[in-house]
Amino acid sequence: MTDVLIRNVDDHDLARIDERAARLGLSRGEYLRRRITQAAGHEDAHLTVKDLQRAADLTEDLLDDDVMREAWS
Repeated sequence: MTDVLIRNVDDHDLARIDERAARLGLSRGEYLRRRITQAAGHEDAHLTVKDLQRAADLTEDLLDDDVMREAWS
């Protein structure tokens, strides 16, 4: 694997990256590796209105207390 050195990263940006990594229980390096992998893998992905509608249809009852109670019983 190749190493990557990124120079001149703003201190504020780096602090935000560190905060996000910490919230996920990850090191800075692991967090950035995952983000790079995610960015590289989704270059050709296209999200359409149809995709969003399907997601909305599949999750429309998540705020229904009865449905959620059944899901966890």
